[in-house]
Amino acid sequence: MRFSTAILSAALLVGLSGAAQAQQAGSGIYTGLMGGYNWLQDSDIKGNGVNAKADFDGGFGVLGALGYDYGRFNWGNLRAELELGYRQNGANSVSGTGIVSGPGSLSGDVNVFSGMVNGLWDVPVTFPVRPYLGAGIGAARVNVDNVKRAGVSQIDDSDTAFAYQGIAGLGWEITNNWRANLDYRYFSTLDLGLKSAAGVAVDAEYHAHTVMVGFAYKFAAPAPVPAAAAQPVAQPAPVVAQAAAPAKPKEPKNFLVFFDFDKSEITPEAMKIIEQAVAYAKAGNMTRVELTGHADRSGSNKYNLALSMRRAKAVEAAMVKLGIAQNAIGVAGKGEEQPLVPTPDGVREPQNRRVEILLPQ
Repeated sequence: MRFSTAILSAALLVGLSGAAQAQQAGSGIYTGLMGGYNWLQDSDIKGNGVNAKADFDGGFGVLGALGYDYGRFNWGNLRAELELGYRQNGANSVSGTGIVSGPGSLSGDVNVFSGMVNGLWDVPVTFPVRPYLGAGIGAARVNVDNVKRAGVSQIDDSDTAFAYQGIAGLGWEITNNWRANLDYRYFSTLDLGLKSAAGVAVDAEYHAHTVMVGFAYKFAAPAPVPAAAAQPVAQPAPVVAQAAAPAKPKEPKNFLVFFDFDKSEITPEAMKIIEQAVAYAKAGNMTRVELTGHADRSGSNKYNLALSMRRAKAVEAAMVKLGIAQNAIGVAGKGEEQPLVPTPDGVREPQNRRVEILLPQ
């Protein structure tokens, strides 16, 4: 089945338009690059008086992607992606009727340029490495590049066809911005219409299996630390010629601990704030600490409520290690209901991913 180059251009324009609209809705734009091994299945070649089968050497594939991550829900992440790819394999041998055959007798290669629009789903698991599944449609330009036997050309032609693929992989969110990916892709086109060197019209197949590794970078802004939370807490001025401890503070004191997207692990910056809060509590002989966890609005209410509680529990564990009695700490999770920065539903906001530490009088 033949498709004009206009079909490929239309697919690319649709993908770019969707990415541009998504960028207006949030900060989930990402770009990625992958490369790996491409195995091209044997191809049936059929036409007037031709019934042959060609096989190919192992080759390689590379692809780049521009996508948008719609955020985490309790049933997983959804992503939309525009992909440009290239695959290449060398010709090995051909057997059958109507074409000159001979094992190991071919030279030349088959290369493919493709444009795909993909939909991907990240499975909702709590492990750092998460599986994902996806599918894509688009168009591919398949070039059979000067395939020869004993220096005599057999096929040197190309065709554009509808393409589709299935995707299964593993993703590891290294940081809030960087992600490593390992995946398998089954990539295929509808039948290709080619002409042999003798001018005979033939139909050929393209079905490939590709294993790739690569990285993606998300353009979400890193979590800002408000100046009030980042600055060391001012200690009471020392009294001249007096060795007594600072007086107990008369006002309640708040500290804010921030977290990476969809994370409950304590970062080094967050640990510094926790250490300041513990020191302040001990200096004032405070007997009670209140911890309230929060989340942004990028996931479901149920998921964010559980995530906010995990964050509060993580801060509690850190404070206990620093010498605060566990029975003196109150822990609560508010989910996305009390944002520091109001946002529409589904929008990631770094300042809303936090735990508030309150030291009452």
